[in-house]
Amino acid sequence: MNILNTFKNIGDSQPSEFVPFIVLYLMLMLLMKYFPGKPWIIFIALVGMIYGYVTVNFIKDIKPLILRDKYPTMVSPSLFDFSWMENKKQIPMSAIFIGSFEVAFVAVLETLISGRIADNMTGTRFH
Repeated sequence: MNILNTFKNIGDSQPSEFVPFIVLYLMLMLLMKYFPGKPWIIFIALVGMIYGYVTVNFIKDIKPLILRDKYPTMVSPSLFDFSWMENKKQIPMSAIFIGSFEVAFVAVLETLISGRIADNMTGTRFH
């Protein structure tokens, strides 16, 4: 891997996005080093969400680019919007079954991997 390829997009970074990332990352590393055993990532995620909410809604000068800015058609998505079904396109049952089996296969693999990890951590056997 060429070292120049690693930094080819460094010029596209914005201070309003990079500085909070570095601050929160360093805070996470320091908390994990000096106060181990606690789920600090949850705290850092909460701080990041609060920072994002405050900058987007109240401090427009340092507002980072968010998905709503990049994709304005996603402004108000709804969980209950099924208007896409009105065009009466039929999905073949074979596609539904194949997709279902793919999801089930991945779920079984994740369960087995989680069981193996739990075995290694507890010294027990997963059946």
